[in-house]
Order: sequence, then structure tokens, then C-alpha cells
Amino acid sequence: MLRIFKRLKKASKKEEEEFDQMIKENVTPKDKFAMVVSAFFVIVLPCLAVLTLLSLLCLWIFRVL
Repeated sequence: MLRIFKRLKKASKKEEEEFDQMIKENVTPKDKFAMVVSAFFVIVLPCLAVLTLLSLLCLWIFRVL
């Protein structure tokens, strides 16, 4: 696991500035909307599914269901 961190390199200020400039110039509102929707599907929905399953499991264990 620690080998991964050794292989990563720190970005320089110049690289960070180039990346920020590229993001500001090339990201359209349509792309931003796509990123938000994909984050919703990847993060929020699985979390809700896990919480729902855990809740149902607790209800089943305590014989509420």
C-alpha cells in the first residue's frame, strides 16, 4: 500500500495553474451537469441503497417487519 504513495509525485505550481486554466476554459455547463448527475448515481444512490438495506435488516432482526 505504501508503494503507491511513493510512486505518486507532487504537482508543481505550474502544473496546477495549467490544469486550473484548462478546466476553466474547456468545461461547459453541459459537462458540469453531466458530472453532477454522474456523481449522484455513483455516490448518493448506492449510499441510499446501503442505508435502506441496513434499516430493513434491523427491522427484520427486531421483528418489526
